[in-house]
Amino acid sequence: MTRALRCAGITCAALATLTACGGRPEPCPALDLIPRVGVSWRAESLPYDAATTYRLCAAQVCTTGALQAYGDQAHVSLDLPESFDDRTPQVTLRLSDDSGTPVLNAARTVTLQQAEDGCEQALTGTLQLTADGELKDVR
Repeated sequence: MTRALRCAGITCAALATLTACGGRPEPCPALDLIPRVGVSWRAESLPYDAATTYRLCAAQVCTTGALQAYGDQAHVSLDLPESFDDRTPQVTLRLSDDSGTPVLNAARTVTLQQAEDGCEQALTGTLQLTADGELKDVR
């Protein structure tokens, strides 16, 4: 047996071993790779309008923006940096009126979970804002 043939055989055996052990055959889908925390609620159940702004934080990472409704749902989200490693961050949501006065402050600790099995990079947390202004874990 020639050296090239032995090397090819060893390479094929190694590849077969690595891919036949139940591992994920392809990398995590690119869209699922964004670690994220989101809060949603029924737009009609809470009296906030288009002039309402939000500040959403997970631990010390925050984002702000104008509140937007999608049909009967309002949703805000925060993309977390790749370096974010807190699996149980405190999530805070502040809604303010058009003058900047806070009209709602809510907080809750959320356990980040894999969005898809085997995708450790795709940690997400999903909360729902209830009609009484409390954050509730929806998982």
